[in-house]
Amino acid sequence: MRRKIMQRDVEIEIETVDRTGTFLGSMWEGKTNAATFLLEAGVAKMQTGFGADRIPEAHLLELAERSAKNQKLKIWENYVEGEEVVNGGGSKVETRQKETLKVVVTEVLGGGKFYVQTVGDQKVASIQNQLASLSLKDAPIVGSFNPKKGDIVLAQFSLDNSWNRAMIVNAPRGAVQSPEDKLEVFYIDYGNQETVPYSAIRPVEASVSSAPGLAQLCRLAYLKVPSLEEDFGPEAGEYLHSVTLGSGKEFKAVVEERDTSGGKVKGQGTGTELAVTLIAVDDEISVNAAMLQEGIARIEKRKRWEHKDKKAALDALEKYQEEARKSRTGIWQYGDIQSDDEDSVPVRKPGRG
Repeated sequence: MRRKIMQRDVEIEIETVDRTGTFLGSMWEGKTNAATFLLEAGVAKMQTGFGADRIPEAHLLELAERSAKNQKLKIWENYVEGEEVVNGGGSKVETRQKETLKVVVTEVLGGGKFYVQTVGDQKVASIQNQLASLSLKDAPIVGSFNPKKGDIVLAQFSLDNSWNRAMIVNAPRGAVQSPEDKLEVFYIDYGNQETVPYSAIRPVEASVSSAPGLAQLCRLAYLKVPSLEEDFGPEAGEYLHSVTLGSGKEFKAVVEERDTSGGKVKGQGTGTELAVTLIAVDDEISVNAAMLQEGIARIEKRKRWEHKDKKAALDALEKYQEEARKSRTGIWQYGDIQSDDEDSVPVRKPGRG
């Protein structure tokens, strides 16, 4: 790669900028996308999270990656060809090897987002045992302990009075003046966030605070779910809560994409986000499909260039959206959405007096 581009004029084409300010795009040497060199040599792979639809020559990049896979070059040395499945149109598509997690849902947000904890993770039991061994009866003397934004502490969750690891999201300016001073905390092992008094916070030893948070932020893959502020948003949130957190079930979460543009965890809704297909062990269809069937979500806008397995997944979900659309359920109650380019769900029409 160095020999191909060092001391040569190249053209940089910026496609977008992520949330951390990093430019994302293509570099051209003559008429060749430099990514092709890397893919053909087997030292790089296509990144699904970026959105290959933004690159006109995405199909050429896929061919370059396919060539390296077939020759088992470098990172593809131990690559095993995925099984082939037939999509709705009868054509065969390759399925990628996807990470699958066994999880429980610990918190539900709006817009199809939620937090999960991995079932059977030994770190969960280890942290719970450490917390159980601590003596937390006496509140700290005001002024002796002044937590600041970003600090990891122990906080007493208001719903069940349990003590859990938490990150300070907001704290009073300067020193704490009263046991009733309020601090906003994010429970890093569960995904909850709330405001608690200073009297409900304790300092924590580094041996307890140093382990990464166990709550993982997720969203339902391939769906556009209305936020809590939008029409049908509260219904979507309530339904997602009832079939996940409210059901007490364990789920299989198939990781479709991993978005790291959220940076470090700074509170609820931040940090790495996994786009997943969520399936309960005893259910026939995924939660993603059920949300479409209930008319409280719609399939994300389809793009010009999509990986074959993503196209197959979207095709499979289409029938559930079509059910809701034909029966005018939920967001479809007033008919079709006028424009595929529109990001928001249809607005409810006011009732006539």
